[in-house]
Parts: sequence; structure tokens; C-alpha cells
Amino acid sequence: MGDGTFLVSISGQLDYIEVLAESGSNWHCKYEFVSGPDWKIIGGVESGLSQICTVNMNGEKIVLNLPLEVMMKSTNLYGWPQVLVSIYNEMTLEGYGRCHVPLSPGVHSIDISLCKPLTSTLLGKITSLFGYQPELIQPKMLATTAGNNCKSFEIRCLKFTRKEKDFFICQVYLIYFLYILI
Repeated sequence: MGDGTFLVSISGQLDYIEVLAESGSNWHCKYEFVSGPDWKIIGGVESGLSQICTVNMNGEKIVLNLPLEVMMKSTNLYGWPQVLVSIYNEMTLEGYGRCHVPLSPGVHSIDISLCKPLTSTLLGKITSLFGYQPELIQPKMLATTAGNNCKSFEIRCLKFTRKEKDFFICQVYLIYFLYILI
């Protein structure tokens, strides 16, 4: 593209949740793409919600097979796209996770670590004993690292395929040194 922009095409799927889950529990997942101010979505869906998956046997994988597909354009690499996921058991938040879209094209399998917000008050700690878990008003704040007070645990799996146009990757020393072909 002659105007200094480049395109990044992302397609993949949230495969499954791997967690020790009780038989009969219902799980679902939300996702959204988060990127910097210079990035624009020109095709696909920015956010989505999976179907509800019921666990049949204790300890089995919770299969989502939730497709993700988006095409973005930008003029620079600042704010490289990330995927933010929120995992729920019934209506209770089990955790948030995020990962950057892989820099190199191809098929990638990514495990996402989850984190849960911690309460900061005594009243919040007491209500969490009764099942009320704190949730973030804006989960997008996890895409930045400003003042995150979360507890990390567990892993989820995500697979990506990334294609690019008018884009060259130089992976000699730092993977962030990327150049645009004009």
C-alpha cells in the first residue's frame, strides 16, 4: 500500500478451556480485540461471545471452538493488537486473560494465563465469601499494565493464523524491529 499503511489479517479460534470443572457446570467466554490508537478494524468482528458449554464429566476440557476473524490496518506498530478474554462459570467471573497477536505469520498455538481481580476492601473480602467476585468495569485496562492488582492462575488455549500484506518482518535481534515495504 503506497500510503504507508499495512494490513494484518487475523483468523483463529478459542479452542477450549482446560480447568477442573464440576459436572453440570456451564461455562462461556467473551473476547475482544484491543489495539493502539493508530489501528483500525476494517473487517470482521471486534468482540464476541461463545455459546454456553455444559461439562459432562469432571475434569474434561470445555470445548468452545469460537471463531475469531478480523482485519486491521495501521501506519505503525505501536499498540500491536491483543486479544482479551473473559471466562465465566455460570455468571461468575473465573478470570481474564490476554495475549498479543503473534508477530510472525503462520499458525500459532497460544496458552493464555488468567488473572482475577482482587478486592481491596474488607467488605469486598467478606462478600467474596458469598460468591460475589469483583469484576472490572473496563477489562480493556488489562491491555495496559497500569496499576493491575490481580492474582494469576490456570491456562487456556487459543490458536491463531496471521497473514499480512505489504509488511516485512526483520527478526534478527529484537522482534519489534519491523519495517514497512513501500
